[in-house]
Amino acid sequence: MTMYISATLKELTRKRVFMVTLILTVLFLLLFGVGLHELTGMTEQEPNHAAKKLMDSMLFMVLGLFFAQFLASFFVLFSTMGTVTGEQENGLLLAVAARPLPRWKLYLAKWLGHAVWIAAYSAVLFVAMVWIVHGATGFHLFAGDLLRSFVLFLWMPLLLLTLSMLGSVYLPMLGNGICAALLYGLALFSGLIEGISSEGGTHPGLEKFVLLTGLILPTDSVYRRSLYELMGGSDWAGLTGTYMGPFSVPSVPSNAFLLYTVVYAALLLYLGCRAFDRKDL
Repeated sequence: MTMYISATLKELTRKRVFMVTLILTVLFLLLFGVGLHELTGMTEQEPNHAAKKLMDSMLFMVLGLFFAQFLASFFVLFSTMGTVTGEQENGLLLAVAARPLPRWKLYLAKWLGHAVWIAAYSAVLFVAMVWIVHGATGFHLFAGDLLRSFVLFLWMPLLLLTLSMLGSVYLPMLGNGICAALLYGLALFSGLIEGISSEGGTHPGLEKFVLLTGLILPTDSVYRRSLYELMGGSDWAGLTGTYMGPFSVPSVPSNAFLLYTVVYAALLLYLGCRAFDRKDL
């Protein structure tokens, strides 16, 4: 099984999307760092510098991690949307599945191989973004908060990976990519709408919509809990709701919801292994 995990890692590095993603990520980090340096230089000359600097630092951190999770998610989508059906169409899957290894182990090995690269990419992205914002603004971070946020930030793309691989068993490559992207976009949209509407009080209909989308694909909820932990776990969302608008965190996912995401991922992974074991190659 270790051989199949290693083969998945090598296969992913040979894809052009991997190199394109790395190049664009480095370019994004450079542009973000330069732009942030210029913006922080401008705010130092304004009145109420200390208070405004704190608010701006929080905003820059939230915006940076928002685009970071966006990059991580699309790296997952473009690298895994044809994991099963794509290899089935070009005949590679048939040659691999002919070896004496249970199919569910092959599926699990593919998931683990992609998970290693996705987790590594997300980890580098998170550390680089936090380091850039901290270096430019001096935003104070605690080690415990940073570690909890880091773990949740890595967990978010792994949830999307599990969903995308399950879809690749049933749907053609392009259809799976569109379906997974739409579900991810819906979850992201519901979180932004919740942030915008938080200034007007609670809306039962909106709360049900956000809960439903969070249950279908909990990526955005995990990302917002990651932000909450990074900011110290305090009720900073109420303080900065009007300042951050759609990027605020009006409602924080509970620990019970995080447990649900673990069950969610385990169930999708089980369904994927079972479906792949029965798939006609």
